[in-house]
Amino acid sequence: MRSMIKALVLILGVSLGGCVSYSHHDLPAVENWPLASQQQSTKPTAYVRFTALHTFNGEQRAGGTNVSAWEKVLIDNFNQSGRFQRVTTDKVESDVYVYASLRNEETGNTGSAILSGITLLVIPTVADNRLVLETVYKDRDGKVLGRIEKSETVTTWMQLLLVFALPFNQSAEGVIQHLTQSTLEEAVRQKLI
Repeated sequence: MRSMIKALVLILGVSLGGCVSYSHHDLPAVENWPLASQQQSTKPTAYVRFTALHTFNGEQRAGGTNVSAWEKVLIDNFNQSGRFQRVTTDKVESDVYVYASLRNEETGNTGSAILSGITLLVIPTVADNRLVLETVYKDRDGKVLGRIEKSETVTTWMQLLLVFALPFNQSAEGVIQHLTQSTLEEAVRQKLI
């Protein structure tokens, strides 16, 4: 009976543990979306190459990123921008070549995370993720047209009973969408696309 109570408490503790993430909103909102222009008679085609890198406290880590989902968000926003005739990840001849690199720079205290895990999140822990999207635009001859870097910070709290805050959680995909739209807005402002 005693082991059953311990198991029940363990299961209850794990199921009530949660985390909530929120963006710092470092970037202003994109004013006009989509970015299509009435003056743009012909739209360029674009090839986009996407890479992602995850670091924890400055050291490169394997995993920790959902590269295919993040790439889909980026490509969808390039398509929805209204600035391109075609956007592809297939290496075909295009008018604009975009090399997008997303760095997930995570910082946190490993000791605090271990302590929080051992206590089943009774003792909370926190981590910050700085998402940095760097895009390099090249023309069909390989000449660099410009480089844009935008970043947004997301803080994640992990604590017992934060399971009730899950509906208010900020998704990484939402932050990547905002980064992509802000990057494209800047590319239009700089006349790169």
